Amino acid sequence: MSSCTPKILLNQVAIAFGKRLVVQDISLSLHEHDLLCIVGSSGCGKTTLLRAVAGLIPLRCGHILLDGVAITSPNPQMAMIFQHFGLFPWKTVRGNIEYGLSVQGRRDRDGTVMRLLKVMGLSEYAQCYPYELSGGMQQRVGIARALAVQPEVLLLDEPFSAVDAITREMLQDQLVQLWEDPQHCKTTAILVTHDLDEAILLGDRIVVLCGTPGRVCLEVDVPIPRPRTPQDIRFHPAYPQLRRHLWEALHGSHVEHQVRNYN
Repeated sequence: MSSCTPKILLNQVAIAFGKRLVVQDISLSLHEHDLLCIVGSSGCGKTTLLRAVAGLIPLRCGHILLDGVAITSPNPQMAMIFQHFGLFPWKTVRGNIEYGLSVQGRRDRDGTVMRLLKVMGLSEYAQCYPYELSGGMQQRVGIARALAVQPEVLLLDEPFSAVDAITREMLQDQLVQLWEDPQHCKTTAILVTHDLDEAILLGDRIVVLCGTPGRVCLEVDVPIPRPRTPQDIRFHPAYPQLRRHLWEALHGSHVEHQVRNYN
């Protein structure tokens, strides 16, 4: 799954807004097809860090590299999924999914849009507009739009937080299926979430940010084999200890970078 050279490398990253330091001394690496989940309390800088990886926010110090090249601006090799859909209301479902391809001057030569419409259960809604869809369906369109450009890096900012619990579980399951699709076997992803179970379900590795400014206080591999379901993870023998360590890191009063391996 991983090569020797990191796909994404963060080295002693610090980000500030004016005089306020938001994150400090963040060093992480991801290899090809890693799915890293970042969890932390509100205000610890999770979304800020993700936007910096996307090239949307400048760094105070340190650097972020993609394939060894510094990220200083948005990169067409990356796609981002936000928590509030971000669809174009004047475009149909199909038009929204095709948008990224058209911006890059690409044609859908291999039927990617049709395949994503089918996989996401949107085929019969291809000519509908966002206002005609439920929140969960709108988020499916957003996921499909991001994946249509076949990004090398997928950045997800709490993509399921605006939907109900049942829809959230369905979307998580669809993302798991898409992640295991051979067409996306080279995609690397970072997911920001408040939900510990979501991080355990989706992630290969979980990083906990703590404090203000945010720092890495826990980094852990997820030992539960894929494919996973919410039921599978809760009955896996490693789940209780893993979740407890994540909870303790989130609610601890000190910041101390720990790396745990449950294998």
